[in-house]
Amino acid sequence: MIKVFGKLRYHWQPELSFFVIYWSLAFIPIFISMALLLENTKISKSSLSFFFVFIVLFGIGIHRYFVISDDKDELLVYSSIPGLPRKHPISGISRIDISKHTLKIFSKNWPNGKIFYMKKWTKKYFLDALVSNEYFMGEVELIGNVNDYFDIYKDEKDRKKGPKAL
Repeated sequence: MIKVFGKLRYHWQPELSFFVIYWSLAFIPIFISMALLLENTKISKSSLSFFFVFIVLFGIGIHRYFVISDDKDELLVYSSIPGLPRKHPISGISRIDISKHTLKIFSKNWPNGKIFYMKKWTKKYFLDALVSNEYFMGEVELIGNVNDYFDIYKDEKDRKKGPKAL
């Protein structure tokens, strides 16, 4: 979760198989670049080009995040193509399944669900912002042993609000 220009970005990664394949392929050019650099005593053009390919793939791989619009019924999903978000209506989300490492979002655009891997705190704050959005009408379902995980977060929020008035 990063705040850029007043908007919160909630970073995610794709399904595990695609995640492993993509990052394996993304790191190959840097190893080839280092091997070429060790073979020669000077920096060659091929070594620099492999390093540049690595930087581009790394930038594309990090550029995956959600942005929740406060004033519109939009969940912007930024993925591999920089600058081109996919807009999904928040009111169209019917269900969110939460497991220890993933979110599975069911909506009109994703009737079978789409899996997103997120870090622990990013997932908590993303769900908090999404559920508290006025356009969200779906349900949230905890799958597996994550009840304690979200109860701790709920207790933290209650402590920050202070005691409730009677």
